[in-house]
Amino acid sequence: MKNIEEMTVRELVELGGEVKSPQRVNSDKAFKARMRQEDKRTFVQVEDGGVKGMNKTLNLTQAGTFLSLLAYMDMNKDGLLYFNKKALSAKDIAELTGKSARSVQTQISELVSLGYVISEKVGRSFQYYIDPRLASRGTRTEEGFFTKLYNVQLRETIQKLTVQELGLLFMMIPYFNTKFYTLCRNPHELDANKVELFDRERFAEEVGISLVQVKRLIASLLKKQALVGLRTCRTALIITPKLVSRQNRFVTIEEVTDVIGNELNVRERMEW
Repeated sequence: MKNIEEMTVRELVELGGEVKSPQRVNSDKAFKARMRQEDKRTFVQVEDGGVKGMNKTLNLTQAGTFLSLLAYMDMNKDGLLYFNKKALSAKDIAELTGKSARSVQTQISELVSLGYVISEKVGRSFQYYIDPRLASRGTRTEEGFFTKLYNVQLRETIQKLTVQELGLLFMMIPYFNTKFYTLCRNPHELDANKVELFDRERFAEEVGISLVQVKRLIASLLKKQALVGLRTCRTALIITPKLVSRQNRFVTIEEVTDVIGNELNVRERMEW
């Protein structure tokens, strides 16, 4: 057999090798360099499996309140809710999120009872912590199936959405595909031909929410641009990458249309 140095390009390719032009080599190096760059924005990181487990016990209002609390986790303080150099009370959280003080207090108490939020009495008031097993705040992501929620964008989103809209958005987080950002039944599938999109009936059943509520809230999330709908033969729901990161890359419209057009998804026409 010839040495590699003696082979022609055709012979190398026939043996399963790959030949790259100098331009392709430089392009690959640049891509790898971008992938290694740290995203300097701070974010809250939630674990997919943890969110799915919470979905089984939370109603929409509780889920929306929990998502609102995530925006105010402090770094290196064991999940303490903290802003402007002070630990936050329920009243502070209500003012920051623009939600009803009575509702926020009620929902936080319920989240404490469920074990997702920890309360600690300091003096005459309480301060609150997110269970660090559920979420953490930082600038570096951990290994595993996690979703990053960018703090600045999350706080802006909280101001625009109702607590129930926030709740449905929270419940959807682990179902967005890690490569294509589409709402689907197999979120960790990386082959566009195998990604199976959710329809509204199956998603409502998956998260235990009525179909009427899902239809109403999805329409509102699309109108307020928390979600994007891409329609060809059917509609795919995509979460905005400005708010959420599932990986260190951007998805293209062509990639999403490949998902929509695969054999699993063209069988039925469905509108959200």
